[in-house]
Amino acid sequence: MLLEYGCDRHPGDTVVVSETVSLLLTGRSLPAGAFRPRSDARLLARFVRPHDDTLGLSVPTKMQWVLNTVGRRRIYVAAAAAAVTRVFGARGTFYRIAGDPARQIDGGCPPYEDRLLPPFQPAEAVELCNELQGKLGNGVAIADINDFGGSIRAVSTKALPAATLRRVLADNPMGQLRRGTPFVLVRRVGDDHSRCGSDGSEMSVHSG
Repeated sequence: MLLEYGCDRHPGDTVVVSETVSLLLTGRSLPAGAFRPRSDARLLARFVRPHDDTLGLSVPTKMQWVLNTVGRRRIYVAAAAAAVTRVFGARGTFYRIAGDPARQIDGGCPPYEDRLLPPFQPAEAVELCNELQGKLGNGVAIADINDFGGSIRAVSTKALPAATLRRVLADNPMGQLRRGTPFVLVRRVGDDHSRCGSDGSEMSVHSG
């Protein structure tokens, strides 16, 4: 993979924007103070095991948002199932039952400790990608990528396919938290340092 900082956009580049930045700049973040954790949110958050510096639902404010969004009954069932299956070494049961809102809610910790960042609705993400494409002239994608995986939320009509972008960005060149960068350019190239896309073409990633 070839990383170049401060490079210019070329025709055919796909501009990949982080979901966090997209949510913040379009006013879709929520004030964390609006979700004061109740006793069940604080209790459930205690049993969440964070991954390194990714705190996830161990932040009670985020757990409260999930309870409000998904519903207490479903979250209680997810928590009970997770407690049982963990004894047998199974992981991820809670999120499989609780669903995408529990898996994808962000914020609530530095540098966005005062904001919650619920995931884009698919139609809204596509609409924003196409709006930015109209202004930039390049294909645009919104990505939620971290050190443990992630997804491409949406792509515009001129962007590279989501499967290709997911493969090219799998090692998280955008970084995260205070080490993150708001966007990268993904470009088809033909040099020896490039990353091969899922369609066999050559790719390079340029951070901005």
